[in-house]
Amino acid sequence: MEFTVNYPGSFGEILQGKVCDKDLLLSCPVDVYTKVKIFESNNVYKRHNIKKSSAFLSNILELWGYNQYNNTIDIEIDSKIPYGKGMASSTADLCGVYYCLLKMFNKEFNETELMEQCIKIEPTDSIIFKDMTLFDYKKGLYRRKMGKYIEYNILAFEGNGVVDTVEFNSKNLVPLSDVDDLIPVLEEGISESNIEKIAYVSTESIMRNQKRLYYDFLDRVIDIKNRTKGLGVMGAHSGNVLGIIYEDEEKLNYAKEFFQNAVECKVYSVKTLNSIEI
Repeated sequence: MEFTVNYPGSFGEILQGKVCDKDLLLSCPVDVYTKVKIFESNNVYKRHNIKKSSAFLSNILELWGYNQYNNTIDIEIDSKIPYGKGMASSTADLCGVYYCLLKMFNKEFNETELMEQCIKIEPTDSIIFKDMTLFDYKKGLYRRKMGKYIEYNILAFEGNGVVDTVEFNSKNLVPLSDVDDLIPVLEEGISESNIEKIAYVSTESIMRNQKRLYYDFLDRVIDIKNRTKGLGVMGAHSGNVLGIIYEDEEKLNYAKEFFQNAVECKVYSVKTLNSIEI
């Protein structure tokens, strides 16, 4: 037997910072996917090179009391999500494995189970949830559903370096900035489907945390945003990608055509999803 799932990544975070002294984040899925396949095999070897997904699979099988299958299930991953850029490539891989295992063993989805098992592997992204969720990404001790996912366009500027999530979060980092004052704006933006308010929050979030993860091309991206009437800037708080948010796809295409060589980055567009379909 074999089972395949396509799972989306994210694009950085709408919000990451301290809320009531808790380190929280919130993000949305985007239309860039990982394809995960699990299958029975007498020669399990492919998963040896994907350690996070392999460990996650082993943990789930142990949790479900299916240890006897651990040496007979292999994993293949074909991901289009850039690695180490802050686009939730590892989280998407783990979610793909989880949904494949649900199919294989005819199990029901359990949000708490998925959250706890992802966090065992590494600090994780909030795209594990069906709805937009403000989330304690390190310990899972706090989560608050904020509303449905919202569609908007992003012009991405991807830097050259990569950031390993586990290594980054294990460092003695500058603390995240307080973002308590942004929560009311975020709530309004989500409840009203107001992309301009959401973009204001994401811009403030990445700018306030420059001291924690510095982007030397942030000012240039903000300048392009201003010149092309973008709504705001979004970034990865543990990665190397910034983006300009547009409600109008024509404005995005104009910016992409005339400013794609203005920053020494890989430039492309993505779009957020209004739901995660498996």
